[in-house]
Amino acid sequence: MAVYAFLVGIDDYQPPTPRLAGCRHDVEDAERFLREHTTGTAELAVETLCDRDATRAAVIGTFRRQLGRAGPADTALFWFSGHGSTAPVPPQWWHLEPSGRLQTLVCADSRQDGVPDLLDKELAILIREVAAGGAHVAVVLDCCHAAGATRAAAATRTRLAPQLATPPDPDRLLPELRGAVRDGTVPAGIGTTDHVALAACREFQAAYEFPDGDRPRGLFSLALLTELRRPGRAPTYRELLAGTRSRVERIAPQQVPVLHPIGQPVVDQPFLGGQVRPPATTLTMRYADGAWEIDAGACHGLRPGSPDDPVRVAVHRSEPVRQARLVGVGAQRSPVAPIGWQPDPDRRYPVVVSRVPLPATTVAIGTAGGTGDPGTSGRVAAAIRSAGPDGGPSPHLRLVPAGDPAQPAELVVDTPAPGRFRILGADGTCLTGDIPDRDGSGPARTVQQLEHIARWRQIRDLANDQSRLAGAVRLEVVPAGPGEPTAPLAGPSLPAGADGGLALAYRPGPSGWQAPEVFIRLHNPTDRRLYCVLLDLTDRFRIHPALLPGTFIGPGQTAAAAGGRPITLSLPPGREVRPGAEVSDWLLLIVAEDEINSDVFRLPRLGEPGPARTRAPAGMASIVERLGLTALHRDADPPPDTAGDWWTATLRVVTRVPGRSGPPGLSGPPDRPGRGGDGHPC
Repeated sequence: MAVYAFLVGIDDYQPPTPRLAGCRHDVEDAERFLREHTTGTAELAVETLCDRDATRAAVIGTFRRQLGRAGPADTALFWFSGHGSTAPVPPQWWHLEPSGRLQTLVCADSRQDGVPDLLDKELAILIREVAAGGAHVAVVLDCCHAAGATRAAAATRTRLAPQLATPPDPDRLLPELRGAVRDGTVPAGIGTTDHVALAACREFQAAYEFPDGDRPRGLFSLALLTELRRPGRAPTYRELLAGTRSRVERIAPQQVPVLHPIGQPVVDQPFLGGQVRPPATTLTMRYADGAWEIDAGACHGLRPGSPDDPVRVAVHRSEPVRQARLVGVGAQRSPVAPIGWQPDPDRRYPVVVSRVPLPATTVAIGTAGGTGDPGTSGRVAAAIRSAGPDGGPSPHLRLVPAGDPAQPAELVVDTPAPGRFRILGADGTCLTGDIPDRDGSGPARTVQQLEHIARWRQIRDLANDQSRLAGAVRLEVVPAGPGEPTAPLAGPSLPAGADGGLALAYRPGPSGWQAPEVFIRLHNPTDRRLYCVLLDLTDRFRIHPALLPGTFIGPGQTAAAAGGRPITLSLPPGREVRPGAEVSDWLLLIVAEDEINSDVFRLPRLGEPGPARTRAPAGMASIVERLGLTALHRDADPPPDTAGDWWTATLRVVTRVPGRSGPPGLSGPPDRPGRGGDGHPC
């Protein structure tokens, strides 16, 4: 194994670009770290360009020559400390940049004699070339607008060059981009996840310099290298970002470091590559602005609880159990108070929800007539009463008498015979088949599936009726024509039906039924930047954010889900493509004033295994259960006060194979997943 590193640090910029002071110190310290920590473990080859040597041509040429030497099992590291900036997006590439701006790295001769900045899309081409050789590619960007580009004393000098007013001249760009800019095509590899990037700030923020003794430094580089030198095993990129972000935000709260691609396994590798180590949990507790907080809030379904019954979180697998209680609910993050212990302010703690208050999803066992098997019913009731932390009741379910109109059940457990368990909706619709009772585990499996369905419904029903952001972002579904590769910026979208849903249909083709293809656009007509996540909730009780894990959409800008590519809406595997068969998807758009952690919404399909069961206080079997986030605004109470506003919109899409079984459309009420051809018979 070898590590090939290319380090660029530019302080000596020419007017009108402001000079910097800490960039050379950054790359000197980075090289020192590499030499200290690769001795005896890997061959190291480092090349550095500083100040006037770091011209655009030299950076491109050295990147290709130095990092191009990396092959399979090697690591290629590119580190840039200097000015960052932005340029207008060419109209043909509108779908690639929801902010309306390209991010750029300012080289030593950029903006001199017509030399352009190094565009983020050019950097992507260079990275793709290196990654094609099989190397692990890592990028560190300590400059302004760094997130999209995949700095004075006391944190007052920023690494921000003046923004460009005109799009780049295609003739001055890399040859791979020249034709693409003119005709609007996207070069292969743009937008792929073939590397991991640690960026100093979000694409619209500034990166600061900070005094380290008598030497100015990039605040991000200083924090990053401090974290890398912490005792213990090498941190993963995800762990590294967590610690670095805490250090940076304590000094400059307006600078938020970013990791890319946050939802991919590559970020769970150690820094410079190695064995993937998945995180213990997606929920973390950190110290920020003088207080402790968790990275979940009202938009994730978190409820404030009460003084007598507060929400609690616990450090994952801590011995003895270390807990903190929720003291408020924010929009995306919520303050907590440690209970009986003093956390380290320089650490981020992976946590799980160990206690959540009622009300929870109501569950009845058997029917009002009492036709269920009493022994089997009793086993399920006992399992619900002992499924929670420390052997207490499930925090997500509340037992109610069957058939009691004063306490209507949202879910029903049917136990028609000894050892037979299945879950019904309130209207009697079968949501599961018979749940296996292997080795007496049927009650526990039933509780797991009850909690899974409850969380799915809670997320689907997220709402904030008091929001000032209502209608701020439009969700548009646009039909994709045959061979149409990219979403159009303008043009009509499909109209919703009378019930607010959208009906799509398979069409006959030369090789059989063809599933419909669409584009999804999100348009922000407001004068403010808004963060958007698009979740897909399937009728197999799965939730994933793959369509749009999260991005800021600039004022008046439009974003495209799935990177602007066509989205195929087809029947899932195992569901026969035949007349009358259908599938339902609920598209849940979450709009917020600040960034949202979309990972906490993930749920597998019902019945698929989740992470391994852990010891108390976690004691739960999936991401949703570990988080323990309950439904928001299930009753008529007004929403809690939050630090940032948020809003949701849900669009149900039914895709159907036309035929004699009935016309395309929304068949059945919207709370009946699983009725599209593979529903479970009762």
